[in-house]
Amino acid sequence: MTVEILGRTFTLKGSMSSQSLFAVAQEVDLHLRELQRAFPTRPLSDLAILAALNLAYECLESKEGFQQLQTEIDKRSRQLIQILDDSDSAFLPGP
Repeated sequence: MTVEILGRTFTLKGSMSSQSLFAVAQEVDLHLRELQRAFPTRPLSDLAILAALNLAYECLESKEGFQQLQTEIDKRSRQLIQILDDSDSAFLPGP
């Protein structure tokens, strides 16, 4: 598929859907345009590096957030399993 980033045309191919590729290209274009407004005299190569760093930071934050959620889910699952195990043994008939 063909996308436009900062007025330049790129042909993208990938395993993700064309909608996802387009969304990724839009996100990159948005970041670059924001940086271009903030630093109008910086060369495009500098802006591209800053955009890559910003996007990588966002990705890392998301991964860390996901890991925290996964840890919390695991912890609560173990607690619920323990509660269920305790409940089952409370209702077992005695000898």
